[in-house]
Amino acid sequence: MKRTELLMPKYRFRAVIDITADDLRKMGAKAVGLDIDNTIAPDGTMNFTEGIREWIESINKAGIPVTLISNGTILRVRYISNYLGGVPFVHLSCKPHTWGLKRAAKRMNTGIKELAMLGDQLFSDIKAANKCGAIPVRIDPLPAKSLYPHYYKWKDKRERPILELFEKEHGYGVE
Repeated sequence: MKRTELLMPKYRFRAVIDITADDLRKMGAKAVGLDIDNTIAPDGTMNFTEGIREWIESINKAGIPVTLISNGTILRVRYISNYLGGVPFVHLSCKPHTWGLKRAAKRMNTGIKELAMLGDQLFSDIKAANKCGAIPVRIDPLPAKSLYPHYYKWKDKRERPILELFEKEHGYGVE
């Protein structure tokens, strides 16, 4: 697989809460891997996307399990899991390595090809999903990025051409 292909999402949404259970089913997903930083909370904060608890609950009620898959430490990820009502989690997942996604899929009793990985970063979340055959779903990063501003400026510059290529052929949502 070419480098650009490894970084290319299959689907794109503005926010996690824009995704419905029907959207996930149309993607072929039977389980969700959910990134934390800049996907459901600005990096390093506890300021969550409004409605995220209800979204997780509705996806679970639709028979689609959700697991947090984060590169964060156990202290942060466990706290967030508890805050969100005890959502299962994989911490220190080392994305773009694939073991965290594979571990989450196994825990949710689903094949890796039926796991939708929802995350904001092409170089970690999307790359990990593509490397192991999961469904790569790019969520536009939350606007507040208080930590590591130089990193985000560098990352945004490198992601821009890939997202422009994506936009030529796709739009937001599930076609």
